[in-house]
Amino acid sequence: MNFVMMMVIVGLVGFSGYLIYQIRLQKHYYEYKAQKMDSLENDLKSEQEQHKITLNKLNKIAYINPISKIGNLDFFIHESCEQFFDEEQTPFTLITFNISNIGTVNKLFGPTEGDKVVVFAATCLRQIGQKQRFLFAHLYSNLFGALLRTNDNNTIIQFTEEITASLRRYNDSFALEPTFGIYPVSDMETPVLDMINRAMLAQNLNKNKKVCNYNFYTAELNKDFTENKAMSQEMEQAMEDHKFLMYLQPMVNLRTFKITCAEALVRWDHPEKGILSPYAFLPLFEGTSVIEKLDYYMWEECCKTIRRWIDNKIEPTPISMNVSPIHFESTKFITKLNELTEHYLIDKKLLILELPERGISGGSNNVIKIIHALHENDYMISIDNFGSMYSPLNLMRDLPIASIKLDRSFLNNNTTSEEGLTILRYLIAMAKEVNLTVQVEGVETEDQANFLAEIGADMAQGYFFSKPIDLRAFDSLNKSMVNSVYKGDEYYPTFEDLEKDLDLIEYLLKNA
Repeated sequence: MNFVMMMVIVGLVGFSGYLIYQIRLQKHYYEYKAQKMDSLENDLKSEQEQHKITLNKLNKIAYINPISKIGNLDFFIHESCEQFFDEEQTPFTLITFNISNIGTVNKLFGPTEGDKVVVFAATCLRQIGQKQRFLFAHLYSNLFGALLRTNDNNTIIQFTEEITASLRRYNDSFALEPTFGIYPVSDMETPVLDMINRAMLAQNLNKNKKVCNYNFYTAELNKDFTENKAMSQEMEQAMEDHKFLMYLQPMVNLRTFKITCAEALVRWDHPEKGILSPYAFLPLFEGTSVIEKLDYYMWEECCKTIRRWIDNKIEPTPISMNVSPIHFESTKFITKLNELTEHYLIDKKLLILELPERGISGGSNNVIKIIHALHENDYMISIDNFGSMYSPLNLMRDLPIASIKLDRSFLNNNTTSEEGLTILRYLIAMAKEVNLTVQVEGVETEDQANFLAEIGADMAQGYFFSKPIDLRAFDSLNKSMVNSVYKGDEYYPTFEDLEKDLDLIEYLLKNA
């Protein structure tokens, strides 16, 4: 019995020891697992922190403009949607703006200065945005955006004035000129990108930027834009159907009062709107590939006309052709001109290329190179709209040009005072000193024509002589000349003429 009890006790002690061992073993295991879990948790936290750092870096790449260091387009769209969702009852106004004269800054001071202007504009926007607590961003290139929690016009206009005033502090030597487009948000379900496009539409279609540098988006504005866009889409087909017509406006020699040249001007024979002047459609195409194609089309029409005159034994009249500034990006248009003159067997001296003063006033190396290339290819070059942008006088001295054409506004502004008349006289005298032909456009009265002839201008065009006319009317006018309109040539018989008359009388008397 005692033996059995002893064995039971020994068994219980052994089992207790085993349980204690298992408990300790489990404790060590759980302590090990806890240490592992702590380590894993620390690793996880470390990874999370690393992910946060990486995410912040990615956000900076994705949401921050690398030049201006403020939010970009993606940031602006994301944050705008968040604000619309959180504050559904709050009125919002989306505003875009850019520096409208940054192209001039780049031309005069180089692209590095242009980048500095963009950074300065971003800094101004950040300072005002953080103070007034509105969303702002550098959307792309030279375009900025702001989302204001208001639809009060006075507050909105005050914002544009504050930005404008801040930008004017950039430099004393030139003024930065911002232009604003304003879109009052009426439907927050509208995609933010569409809102930006509408604000930009108002900004780009501001017709009075010098008077007022902001423009509100309206339904009427959108309607006009839609119609203009449709017209742009019609343009390609109109060229194929030859619906663009070449009109010619005579240039009259102020000594002989005969037509010595003509400017080619485009008209659109629109199926619904009738004959459209260039003011109705050219602004839609400027700065796009469409204007480039239209120029090529008109140049070919000029060459065809000269070829027709030659083939019909008509003495060809030199034609002035407009060259849009978009061509100044490369010399490929010179190749096109050469192809046209070679194809139609046209003497290049019969084509005068009118380069717009606004396209060459910056005097960039590329533009100078193009002008010299034109001269080397034997083209006659005229500076159109001379005086419209305070043309530097060294254009007349340094560039291989044949003539200048004084702008209509320059003529009108300088014929109303003695000071203006003096400026005209001296400008024409300087041009003549460097052997340039002086043309004047916009001549509308006989007094203007007489005065221009008196002070040495060579040629004039304007409604006093003739409006732009189609080819048939031009050929007819060219035959009758402007003599019937203005002044005929006077005939003074020479001694040789009298001798012929006396011989004829003597012959008739002998045979009577």
